[in-house]
Amino acid sequence: MWILLNYACWAIFFINFIWGLTRPIKKRVIDSMMISRLFYWLIIISQVVIALRSFHRHPAIVIIGVLVTLGTIALSENAYGRKQDTHYTPRLLWLLMIATPIAVVLQTLVNY
Repeated sequence: MWILLNYACWAIFFINFIWGLTRPIKKRVIDSMMISRLFYWLIIISQVVIALRSFHRHPAIVIIGVLVTLGTIALSENAYGRKQDTHYTPRLLWLLMIATPIAVVLQTLVNY
């Protein structure tokens, strides 16, 4: 159950930040940022539960996965902040599009 919740939250988070960072209207960007915050909290909660159950099998992968997840969340917050201040570069969106699948793959490796 936690694994499915984690994957669903990652998928919604990924689609939401792509949608939010490509919107020209500031109100839509703020709405997307609030939705992203909800889902990254759910990602963190589900990842903690999964990590507690899997740490004894794969401690290094769990630690690396947590760091990549926190880095992805920090990058998304940075991207939303820059988008609101109009100092946004598309390179940040591409970096997020690369970091998110890496975090999901690491989470998948922890589960097996």
